[in-house]
Amino acid sequence: MPMTRLDNTTRSVSRSLHLVWIALALLVALAYLFGLGGDHIPRNGDELVYANIARLTAASGHWLPLQSAWEFMRNTKPPLLFWQAMVAGGWGEDWTLLHLRLPSVAYTWGITLMVGLLTWKTVRNGAVVANATSAPQNRHAMTMGAIAALVYLSFFTTYRYGRPFLTSAPETFWLFGVFFALAWSPARLLASSWKFPLIAGIAVGIGCLYKSFVMVVPVGFALALCYQSVGAGVAPWQILRPGIVKDSVKIALTCTLGLGIFGLWFAIDPQPGEVWREFIVGENAGKMNNAKGYFKTAFGGSSSIFTILTGYFSNALFLLPLSVGCFVAAWRAWRQRKGTPQAISPAEKIMWIWLLALALVFMLPTQRSTRYLIPAMPALAIVIALYWQRIGRIWFSLTLVVCLVGLLAMGLIAYGAVRATQDPWILSPLFWLFVAGAAVACMAGVFNKAWTRPITALSAFSVLFALAWVTNPFNGELGRFRLETSALLKGQTVQVPNNFNGHFERYEFIIPGAKIVPYFAAQPVDYLDVEALLKTSRYVLVQRRIGQAPCAQCRVIDERWDLRSRQAENDGVMAAFKTPETYWYAKEYLVEPPLP
Repeated sequence: MPMTRLDNTTRSVSRSLHLVWIALALLVALAYLFGLGGDHIPRNGDELVYANIARLTAASGHWLPLQSAWEFMRNTKPPLLFWQAMVAGGWGEDWTLLHLRLPSVAYTWGITLMVGLLTWKTVRNGAVVANATSAPQNRHAMTMGAIAALVYLSFFTTYRYGRPFLTSAPETFWLFGVFFALAWSPARLLASSWKFPLIAGIAVGIGCLYKSFVMVVPVGFALALCYQSVGAGVAPWQILRPGIVKDSVKIALTCTLGLGIFGLWFAIDPQPGEVWREFIVGENAGKMNNAKGYFKTAFGGSSSIFTILTGYFSNALFLLPLSVGCFVAAWRAWRQRKGTPQAISPAEKIMWIWLLALALVFMLPTQRSTRYLIPAMPALAIVIALYWQRIGRIWFSLTLVVCLVGLLAMGLIAYGAVRATQDPWILSPLFWLFVAGAAVACMAGVFNKAWTRPITALSAFSVLFALAWVTNPFNGELGRFRLETSALLKGQTVQVPNNFNGHFERYEFIIPGAKIVPYFAAQPVDYLDVEALLKTSRYVLVQRRIGQAPCAQCRVIDERWDLRSRQAENDGVMAAFKTPETYWYAKEYLVEPPLP
C-alpha cells in the first residue's frame, strides 16, 4: 500500500512538472523589475544620450523637432523611442529611470511570451506528426516553452538591452513579431494575398520608427527566403518558379509600407533637412564608409565580419557554450536528414532564416556590431529549446562552468563592496547564501547527469540576478545624497564629471532640479584641477578613490558611493582581484570653495 501511494505521488509530481517550469519562467520575468530604477543596472551608454534628447524635447512642449544638448546628435534615432519616454515620464512630471524603463520591460515580456508560445506550439505539432498527441506530450511542449522563455531572459543582451531605455526591446518586438506570426501559421499567412503583407508592413514600419529604415532590408530578405523555402518549397536560387511575381509584390508591399510609415517622420518634422543630414547621411550612410577601407575593416579590427559570425554566441554570454552546442546539434541533424524525406518544421525553418538573414545583411556595413543581431535572439532561444535534448551534455557542462566563474566574480565584487564600505552587512546574508547555493548547484549539474540540463536552464540568470543584487545597495541610500543636499541644489548650477557622450545625464536623476554642467574627466578619480572649477561654479562633484581627499582647498558638503564605469588602463586587470574595493568603487563628493 505505501508503495502504491509513492507511485501515485511520483506520477502527480511528473504531471505537475510543467507548471513548475512555467512558474519559474514567470518568476524570472518578474525579477526583471528588481533594481530597475537604479543607476547601476547593466546598460549601454546610449541610454543617457536618449534620456537627454527625450527630456529636452519634453521640456520644449512639442513632439518635434527633437532637442538635444548636442547640435550634432538631435536626430540620432527616429522619434518613437523619445515619444515613448515623454509619455511614460509624464512630460517631465515623473522623470525617473523607472518610468523610462518600464515600457522596455513590457516589450521584453511580450517577446518572451512569443518565444514561449511558439516553442510550445512547435513541439506540440511535432508530437502530432509523430502520432503522440497524449497529455504528457502536451505537458512536455509546455515545459519546453517555459525553458525557451528562460533561455531568452537569460541571454546577457536581453538583460542588458531589454531593460534600459533603449531601442532594442521595441524593435525586437515588432520585427521578430512578423516572423513569430509567420511561424505560427506559415501556410495560411504565406498564401495571404494582402492581409499579412499589410499587417507585416505596419509592424515593420513601427520597428523602423524605433530604430531605422534600414531594418526593411533584413526583413525583406528574410521574407523572400520564407516565400521561397517555406512557401514554395524550393531552393533560394530557383527564382524562375510559378508565383514568384505574386510573392515579390507581397514583399514589396510590406517593405514599401514600412518605409512609408518611417517616412512620416519627414512629413511631420518641421526640420526635415536636419533629419536627412543627421540621421540618413550621418547616422546610417556613415556606417558604410570607413577611412581604413572596406576590406581592412571587413577582415580585421573590432568591427570585422568575425564580429557578426560570432555575434549570436557572444550575445548569449553565460549561455555561449550552449548556443554553440545548439548550432553543432543542428548541423548534425541536418547531415542525418540529408538524402532522406525528413524535414524540419516550417516554424523552425523560419527561425533559422531570420537568424541567417540578419547576420548576412549586417556583414555589409563597415561598422559592425553584435547589437545588430539582437532582434534575432528570440529565434535563437527557440531553436535552443527545440534542440534541448539533442545538444551534447558537454555543452551544458561548459555552460555551468562559465556560470560558476560568473558567480565567483559576483562574490568578488561583493567582497570589494564590504572592504570599500567597511560594512560586513552591506549585503544581506541571503545574498551570500544565494551565490553559494547557485555555485554548488552548478557544480552538482556538472557531475550529476540527471541534473545537468535543468540546472543549466536557471544557471545563467542566477549570475544576472546576483549582479543586480550586488549593485543594488548603491542604487539606494549609499548612492544618494542627503535630502537636505538635494533641496539645497535645486535651481543651482552643479559641475559634474563626464567621460562619455551623455554620461552627465545620470545626474539629472541623482540630483533632480539642479542645473547640470559637465566637465570632461577621462578618468574622474584622477581629475586634479578641481580648484579651477570652483572659480567658475560654487558646487562641483568630484570623484575619488577610497581614502583620497577630494581636493586640497575645498569644503565637502556631502558624499555618496558610486560604481566606477570605466577603469584606468594602468590599473590592470589584476587590480580587480588584488584591490576590488578601489577597482569597482569610488566616493563622490559635493564640494564648494572654502569659507573665507
